[in-house]
Amino acid sequence: MANPLLQQVRQRKMLYWGAVAVLFTLSLIHREFVVKPQAFRLQLRETARGEVELASSAVRLMMTGSRGIAVTLLWYNAMDKQKRGEWHELELLVKSITKLQPYFITPWLYQSWNISFNVAVECDKPRDKYYYISRGLELLSEGERRNRGTGDEGGAPDPNRIVFPGNPELRHHMGFTYQLKIGTSDERLTMRCLLELSCIDPVERDPDRFLTKDEFGRPLIKTDKFVDFCHDHPRLVRRLREQLGQDDPHVIVQFLKDHQKIPSRFHPARPGKPSELKDPLDQFPILPPHEGSWPNSQIRDLTSESVDVFLICRTWYEFAQKPLPPPDPNPRATIQDYDKLRFRIPKGMMTQIFRQYPARAQVYIGETLGSEGFFDSDGWDLAKAFDRLDLRAGGEGTIVGKDAKYHSRHAWDKGYEKYREFGIKNGLYLPPSEIKELNSQAALFRDTVMPDRKVKPDEMPQVQADWRTGKLGASLDAHTKLFYGASYRRMLNFDTFLYQSEAERDPVTSSARKLIFEAERMRKGRARSELMLMKYEEAWPMFLHASLKYPRFAQVRSMLDEMTEIYQRYLGETQEIHTDAFRQAALAAARMSVPPLPDWREILSHQNLTTRRLYGRHESDKGEFQQLSLRITPIKQRTGMLDSVQFYNGANAAEVREALFMVTQGLALAMNPTCASTISYPDHPSYFLTRVADDVDDVPPEWLPLLTVESRRIAASRLGLDR
Repeated sequence: MANPLLQQVRQRKMLYWGAVAVLFTLSLIHREFVVKPQAFRLQLRETARGEVELASSAVRLMMTGSRGIAVTLLWYNAMDKQKRGEWHELELLVKSITKLQPYFITPWLYQSWNISFNVAVECDKPRDKYYYISRGLELLSEGERRNRGTGDEGGAPDPNRIVFPGNPELRHHMGFTYQLKIGTSDERLTMRCLLELSCIDPVERDPDRFLTKDEFGRPLIKTDKFVDFCHDHPRLVRRLREQLGQDDPHVIVQFLKDHQKIPSRFHPARPGKPSELKDPLDQFPILPPHEGSWPNSQIRDLTSESVDVFLICRTWYEFAQKPLPPPDPNPRATIQDYDKLRFRIPKGMMTQIFRQYPARAQVYIGETLGSEGFFDSDGWDLAKAFDRLDLRAGGEGTIVGKDAKYHSRHAWDKGYEKYREFGIKNGLYLPPSEIKELNSQAALFRDTVMPDRKVKPDEMPQVQADWRTGKLGASLDAHTKLFYGASYRRMLNFDTFLYQSEAERDPVTSSARKLIFEAERMRKGRARSELMLMKYEEAWPMFLHASLKYPRFAQVRSMLDEMTEIYQRYLGETQEIHTDAFRQAALAAARMSVPPLPDWREILSHQNLTTRRLYGRHESDKGEFQQLSLRITPIKQRTGMLDSVQFYNGANAAEVREALFMVTQGLALAMNPTCASTISYPDHPSYFLTRVADDVDDVPPEWLPLLTVESRRIAASRLGLDR
């Protein structure tokens, strides 16, 4: 018979083990169905933050509390390696730092910037700089993936669906690094070429494809292969030819040879076979996951648009918008009432500025296409560009870049639509009728809230709680929308980009830009001739047309300064080409002594010449007289047809123009219904209330000069005409 004490001990052990099993089971159930969902909802698990790397997670767990010391030592050693120029060791240390603190954003931002900017600038060759720029971007993209979250669908229609947003600042810095280091840097022309080469199959850009030898063993260009390459990549070849000065096909092929091994989308070429695409995470340029019309890194052609660094920027900027809360059409000082678990806002930049970057990148695309000479379907003639090749002059097969994706006008049109959409969604773009209605609603608030005076439209007093109710509250909302809308428009320079893109998408403006581009190319190439002047003179009426059709375009300061400088150069070139005519006119005017022009006799008397020498018939006297008379020219105070054009921009200018148009249209119909369209401008009422005035310096406030006094002063300073 068993001992009763032992039986009691055995029973207690069984009870204890049973309790342990029950509690353990209950804890597992609680962990699985309560703790995990709660941690997942609060975004505390690594799988909710983004891409998980097992090795770095294991190292962080093993280091426990010593991780901070390790990171400090690694950071110190990394800075020391940078000072010594030991770039490979620096890169290894940087990767170790980011693995130890992958969810701390600052190391990703700082170290990627450090490699792309500080390390790259230490290199002499552009391809070496390009390599380190790509390494910095790869590091930043890894940080973005580690902090991407899951189900990144900001603004998804299902509010109950759990969404973990990514980090908008990491995504924005990806686009911004592309923009600064490849799009707008000092070596941007070479960097843009290298970026386009990275998107081309190495087999297709293999320099051996374009070379053969003659009977003496000298290298020759395979014309058919070279022309095919130009058809496929006209922007690359034209940039090399016109902007980098590589006007010989042999030099272009040598450029391809020198930069054959650069970061690319493709694996190294294999003889006789097309190169295979790398994994999207290993490709360069690096792109976010494909969505909609974005470039697709999983296909060989990448995009249906023209490959451009600002296209890559625009894609990253658009990807950076996804974690943001939906835009508010009623702008406020700060974003309020958004789910902080579902959305993220940038910490280092005002949200409205952050939101405008995709539209700004699209405008950059239009500007870049125009600067490279692609405006319309006329394309680029290889026969004229490479006269050393045996090409059929003017033939259809020698014209490249005719596709619509190369037309700057289409890019400007898309930029206008993006800016307009951005303005509507964020309350910056309001039609005149809505502005008038909002001002009417805001009148109650402006007239009553201040005891001693009215509130100005550009003033926002400290809001009190009792102002937010009833009719006064609605009036306050109207005033707030107008105030912050106008404030953000000024801050973002919104009107400049919107109205410039609106005018630049017009075919007439595009034609004017094209003529000016061709004339400027001739001037810079020292091919100064009557043909160059004809192109300028054909462009100015088109520019005038665009300025009158889009009066807000005529007030864009940057555009106006640029066009005024070009116009002043044109006037100077006119003097150079027609030197004799200008000299005779200047001397004739000087002899007339019409103020403020100087009297040529006074000029000569200042040189201490006697009357005998002035009117003498000696050949030596005549020669000295001719030399001194040349000092009257060239004329630095240059004016022309555009300087005297002014247009009315006073109160209700648009309504006045429309009324005048209706009157003239009615008169034309009454006089002769068949010729109404020939004596009026049914599509362009802005031509009305335009005048030509002799005094370009004293302009009434309700009239605006096409070329302002300030723009002419800036142009004169840049060209040295004010010295």
